[in-house]
Amino acid sequence: MDARYFVARNKAGVALLVASALASFAGCGDAYTYDLDPGHIDPDSVGLEHACFDGSEIELVRYSSICDDSTRPLTSVIHDGIVFSSEEVGKLGSPCGVGPTPAVEMIFDMTSHSVLLDFSAVADGDRFPQTEFDGYMFDIALHPSNGTLVAVTVDRDLSTVALDESDIDFDRSSIKINFAGTRYHRGSLLKLDLTIARVAPLPL
Repeated sequence: MDARYFVARNKAGVALLVASALASFAGCGDAYTYDLDPGHIDPDSVGLEHACFDGSEIELVRYSSICDDSTRPLTSVIHDGIVFSSEEVGKLGSPCGVGPTPAVEMIFDMTSHSVLLDFSAVADGDRFPQTEFDGYMFDIALHPSNGTLVAVTVDRDLSTVALDESDIDFDRSSIKINFAGTRYHRGSLLKLDLTIARVAPLPL
């Protein structure tokens, strides 16, 4: 079934205008995507190698608006499984020295195109500071074999923390997760579902 939709994101100064024909096929990438003009890109000309973010370098920081600062970045390569361990994330610290630093495990699933933040290794429950933003930022180094991120949604069936789409901001190469004021417990989960268009990202 064909469907046309618009995705507009202005919070981060990013606007995406997307018209898509949704299809099921093998490989990583959720939608054939046309850039601005439906006749501009022939979807059949876009190979399946234009995939998700598998193999891309990624940086993770903890940022807080309390002092408008972030931690030194953790770096890794995106793959199927644990990309940032609970031990690594637990050592990030709070950039402003305020609030907890939970040992969150961050898992990428290349099959379901999702990111899971697993609080199973957290010793005790706590709450992130109440401020404009306190949370985590992923920055992905895109290359021509990547697809283009066009949507991030919270899987409410699996997630147990009180976040929704208003707490998530993204553009084609970054995801920002705002936990400000959010309470968590040992074993809490946040699952983010990614919609990735099977078209190479345009140069910045």
